[in-house]
Amino acid sequence: MKATNDWYEGIEKEIISLKDRMSKSDYKLYELDLLLRVAKRVVGLSSDCEYCQGHRNDISNLVTDLGNSSKMTKEEVADYGRTFKSVLRHLDKRHGLHRSVLNPAIPLGIGGLIFLIMLFIGQYIPEYSGFIVVVYIGLFASIIPMGVGIGLGITRLLENTFKSRIWNL
Repeated sequence: MKATNDWYEGIEKEIISLKDRMSKSDYKLYELDLLLRVAKRVVGLSSDCEYCQGHRNDISNLVTDLGNSSKMTKEEVADYGRTFKSVLRHLDKRHGLHRSVLNPAIPLGIGGLIFLIMLFIGQYIPEYSGFIVVVYIGLFASIIPMGVGIGLGITRLLENTFKSRIWNL
């Protein structure tokens, strides 16, 4: 167990030093925050899973490659992405760890904007019945994005409840 903790601490130190040396855009491009969280998960799972033991070597190689090269070529970036995605795919399929990437505010905002636009348009329709039609169309057009937003909000609530199964710690 001590060896796995030493491995993770080494990876963590290297990623922190990369953060200091890299530009913000490169740091986001290589998703080093996610790589650190994945490394933490792989450490916990590597005692039971032989694939995770192999992925520890992959993660070490990824961090070493990033540390050794000042600027990676397109082929090296593509190879980095393929290796990183294979680790993520394994964690998703084998261990059921999912990456949460959706923000519930986006569909809610879009639905509300559609509704407000429809209300604004409805004010300039001279007939009273036209206003009612526009309001109903606005309501129906905004129901789907609002429903998606509510669903994503519930998902986020469940993710916070079951943090052990989600990468976003």
